[in-house]
Amino acid sequence: MTYKQIKWLILTIPTIAVGLWEYIRHKYLLPYISMELGNWLTPLIVLGVTLTLLVHLFMIYEEIQEALKKEREENAVLQERERIARELHDGMAQTLFLCSVELESLREKHPDPSLNRVHQHLQQLHDDVRQAIASLKNPEPPAPFLLKDKLMHLFREFEIDTGIRVSARFDMETGSLSAKEKVELYACIQEALTNIRKHAQATQVQVSFKPFRQGWRCTVEDNGIGFEGDVFSHPDRYGMRIMQERVKSIGAGLQLTRQDGKTFLTIQKGRENE
Repeated sequence: MTYKQIKWLILTIPTIAVGLWEYIRHKYLLPYISMELGNWLTPLIVLGVTLTLLVHLFMIYEEIQEALKKEREENAVLQERERIARELHDGMAQTLFLCSVELESLREKHPDPSLNRVHQHLQQLHDDVRQAIASLKNPEPPAPFLLKDKLMHLFREFEIDTGIRVSARFDMETGSLSAKEKVELYACIQEALTNIRKHAQATQVQVSFKPFRQGWRCTVEDNGIGFEGDVFSHPDRYGMRIMQERVKSIGAGLQLTRQDGKTFLTIQKGRENE
């Protein structure tokens, strides 16, 4: 049934029902049903028809509206992906390619092992950007987001890159989190590790997940030098403000505290004593 057909049925069914009832009443039932009783029965019949037929039609109508809304959103996402891919190709990819060419020329004139490493990093970055462009233009079907597996991989990479040991404790099944909660939590923990790498001078990090009746808590703890002032309002801490917005978008709260020589970044949804 099409969207247009449903609209016409919703408009015409009550009118047809009343017309049929009035015809049958005056043609066949008038000797048995008084005019006053018939007038009382008319709205009841309309109500009965509405409950039996129109409610179902309204449900179909809402499903079609929801499908149209989802299709519009998907089209908007695809258009945005195409725009970003085009900007990456015309901007960053071209710039990286030119930098790579100029660096190659510099290496030929001034051989230096450090330039070789820079060239490798630049080439890797260029390949990553090209891969990102390809993924944006031809998105793969979304795979299940396995938060625990992705975090453990992130922790291993962090340890290799920084030498900072990361221990993890999962006292809850992360599969019970919504897809959005998983994505936002991963991004927040990634940002927290980036900040620890840049500013904390830490030697150890501990990440823990704890459930309670009406929510959960995720804590990132490090033994670094800590922080000064309100990092969320600091102009150079744009990543922290983005983290705040991510946490807010999943209905959770964010706290950054210092205690016993350790820094605690806590993301909590719900109250523990509820």
